[in-house]
Amino acid sequence: MRYASGKRGNGKSSKKANPTINLTGMPPQAQQTWWSQRFITVLESFKLGGRLARGKAYAQEAKVLKINISSGLVTASVQGSRKSSYRISIRFEPLPDQAWKHVLHNMTRKAIYAAEMLLDRMPTDIESVFAYAGVSLFPERLEDLKSECDCPDWSNPCKHIAATYYVLAQHFDLDPFLIFVWRGRLKTQILEALRQTWKQGRPRSTPLTSVRDSLAPDVMQLFWHGIDPNDHAAPLDPYSKAVPDTSIKGLGAAPLELNGQELGSILAECYLEVSEGIRDWSKQTYRGQDLVAAGEAVRHE
Repeated sequence: MRYASGKRGNGKSSKKANPTINLTGMPPQAQQTWWSQRFITVLESFKLGGRLARGKAYAQEAKVLKINISSGLVTASVQGSRKSSYRISIRFEPLPDQAWKHVLHNMTRKAIYAAEMLLDRMPTDIESVFAYAGVSLFPERLEDLKSECDCPDWSNPCKHIAATYYVLAQHFDLDPFLIFVWRGRLKTQILEALRQTWKQGRPRSTPLTSVRDSLAPDVMQLFWHGIDPNDHAAPLDPYSKAVPDTSIKGLGAAPLELNGQELGSILAECYLEVSEGIRDWSKQTYRGQDLVAAGEAVRHE
């Protein structure tokens, strides 16, 4: 199997190798998410012509047999025209430890980052967190991806590599933390770092400078009215079957108290009370409708 000439690491990334995660070539159907589509959009921006389209067709035909993902490396087996499958490797340099330190530092600046990731969702502005640290979550240029296939087609990416990209995106829909694994950190490592920071209090160091110098009118509108109408990744749903205080409890005990009561428990009580209040109001307002229908009516008002 031919490998790219790029190095596996620059000596600055974590010395302790992360384990390899084995994935199926045919992931279960899942709703498309903004982060998987962002990954495909980035690939399309590299102007690869019809190669991506051929790869998409291969992915839909279940030609990708299996995928393995680890820090900086994706490997796959893809069935082609010959009897034996072709072997694929896609290298994406993992972030060095210092960069991850800055990224995790910035993730602690907003509680919404932890709340979203505890629910296995990718925060919509997560790319800015990486940008503040001087790195990127997704590849910025085609040269960032060192891809190889042992098929006779010398085009890069060939349809086998392109098919791997599409199946990889489908797995990202199911588990956004796989993107972080590729960049060098496991889900457990990220959530543990957030929990430790929550226990110790917010970092004392000055947060990295924001790229936004002032709040635009549309940002102010979003602040006062809540949900971004263009954000379908994490809609507010008071009628969800999930327990309202799950996210805040997942962070562990808060480092702050208010009148002798731990802040996390106060917030948890607020979430429960607000959720119950909305449910009671909707029952009075939308009598004869089930909660799901009432919830849809509330969200469209």
